[in-house]
Amino acid sequence: MKTTGPLRSILHRFIWPALLIIISLGVLGAFWQVANARSYTNLESYFFQISVALVGIAASFYSGRLSVREAGREIIRPHARSAFRRLVSLYRSISEVGRIIERSRNSESLDNYKVIHAELKGIVFWQLVTADDALEDWKDIVPEEVQELDRKLSADDATEES
Repeated sequence: MKTTGPLRSILHRFIWPALLIIISLGVLGAFWQVANARSYTNLESYFFQISVALVGIAASFYSGRLSVREAGREIIRPHARSAFRRLVSLYRSISEVGRIIERSRNSESLDNYKVIHAELKGIVFWQLVTADDALEDWKDIVPEEVQELDRKLSADDATEES
């Protein structure tokens, strides 16, 4: 069963680190008891050193993973915000196209159709400008994918023109 949401956050932030600390203290306590009773054998010293090293490596790996995830989120967040703003802008634009189409449904005037055509053409133009701006934002994060998309769009434009 994979945990998600708040439970996962609690596990990662509190329970796993606490568990590592408890294990470390348990191993330390066991070796403390042995050290008070008698001196360590070579095997016990080796086991103690390996145990401490493994717990230290596990704790370092775990905290490193968490810090990398947080840093990644902080790096991506500004780009995600700008992409979301562009998405909202495109959504509003498309909604406006829908309103214009509904408004023109009952019109029979040729002049009205020309006006509507000009409005729609302008809205589509600004939607394309917004999409181009969004692609520029994503070039910083995934430049290879944006270049691939540019190539595909250029190939599509070339086939439409011929």
